[in-house]
Amino acid sequence: MSGEGSIISGLNLGSSKKVLEGATDSPLTKLLTNLTQDVIDQLSKNIDKYNISASNELKQSIKPTSVKLEGDLVSVGISANFYWKYLNYGVNGTEMQYGAPSWGKETGGTKSFKDSITDWIGNRGITLPAQFSSYDSFAFAIMTNKKKHGEKPRPFFTDVVNSKLVDTLKEPIEKLLKRSIEITIVEPWQ
Repeated sequence: MSGEGSIISGLNLGSSKKVLEGATDSPLTKLLTNLTQDVIDQLSKNIDKYNISASNELKQSIKPTSVKLEGDLVSVGISANFYWKYLNYGVNGTEMQYGAPSWGKETGGTKSFKDSITDWIGNRGITLPAQFSSYDSFAFAIMTNKKKHGEKPRPFFTDVVNSKLVDTLKEPIEKLLKRSIEITIVEPWQ
């Protein structure tokens, strides 16, 4: 994370009313935007750490949501392609269980599981093993294996977004607002 001092010193604090406004140029919005970008940068590093970036599509999909101010509640979020949770939390198989929550298909998605695997094979540059007659049969074999054995979690998200992050974010925000705050991380699958 960037040093809180450098973030806060770069802000024109102005009046206390201006600090609390939800406008894009308010000091609070600027601070939250900078802090959110730091979190996104850490997520990108963890994607590399866990070697889960075949096409860089997941990294490129991670974006901050706009800062919202409703009464005393200020919120900001991070969005990403739907499948990030399967990578982070793992996938239960019929024979292997990883304690992963259950999810359905991508909302409005049209790509089949097998087509997704075929794309992944191409993105990874995997050559066709000799025992398979086509990439289609190879993708089907991988799909069958994943359904049976599942996928172990690779916690690129939960390694970053956790109680330690709350402590990291809390201090610069409290310093800016000059009052105590409460930070809540809403679990994305709920």
